[in-house]
Amino acid sequence: MKRKLGFSFVFMLFFLTVVPSLSRAAKKRGPIILGIGGGYSFFIDPGLRTYEVYHPKLIYLSEQLNMRNNFNFHVQYFPWHGFGFQLEFDHQIASYNSDLKWYGHPTPDGKIIEINHIEEPYKETWSMSSVTASILYALTLRYNVKIRPYISAGIGYYFTGGDVERFYYKSRLGPEKSGNLVKLGLGVKYQITPKVGINLKGVGGTVWRREYGYGEIMYVGPEQFDYLIYAETGKIVRLEKLSVNSFTYLGIILSLEYTF
Repeated sequence: MKRKLGFSFVFMLFFLTVVPSLSRAAKKRGPIILGIGGGYSFFIDPGLRTYEVYHPKLIYLSEQLNMRNNFNFHVQYFPWHGFGFQLEFDHQIASYNSDLKWYGHPTPDGKIIEINHIEEPYKETWSMSSVTASILYALTLRYNVKIRPYISAGIGYYFTGGDVERFYYKSRLGPEKSGNLVKLGLGVKYQITPKVGINLKGVGGTVWRREYGYGEIMYVGPEQFDYLIYAETGKIVRLEKLSVNSFTYLGIILSLEYTF
């Protein structure tokens, strides 16, 4: 965790100190753009969207993790023609559906420990917020100067919010609430007036959690939760090996922009 925090802090410090210096060195100051908008995102990994486990006399588990609408605010600065920098804030709303009936737990010697922990199905809301620093490259089309397609690439830091026992401990996202992310974007800007424009972009992000890499959970055996913790505290806690290390998502965002 300390390494993740340090990495994000160093990158943000570099972005906020070096970039303004480069900007002052530019011969002509480019536009500063403020944008605000919203959109929708979804997980790529199908095992995160829907996950079901059923073993007679042992466990029935059905989970759904869904991203929904998000809010986006960004600041862009173009010190050179077509080349710029962006600092953005995203707040993503998401949901977690759970239906659990844990009847028993298998032991290494083949016996079954009776549990009979039965929950009513419920839906929990959680969120993921992030701050990302990106590099932008925009291209002006010769046949229409109002349209500017662009690409972006950046790195940032995220943190999540939600109920600890009903979401973090139980879901495949696990108890870790923050980490680093990488985000790529492909979009197009349309300038309505010299000052006002709209920005439509598609984004893809990879969230790094306990370790780097993509982590799809394939195991659907009966041992989904830590029985020792349940026996001591009565809490339902996911086995550590069944929490994803990272996940990837796609989204689309529509923003209104104002140019200074």
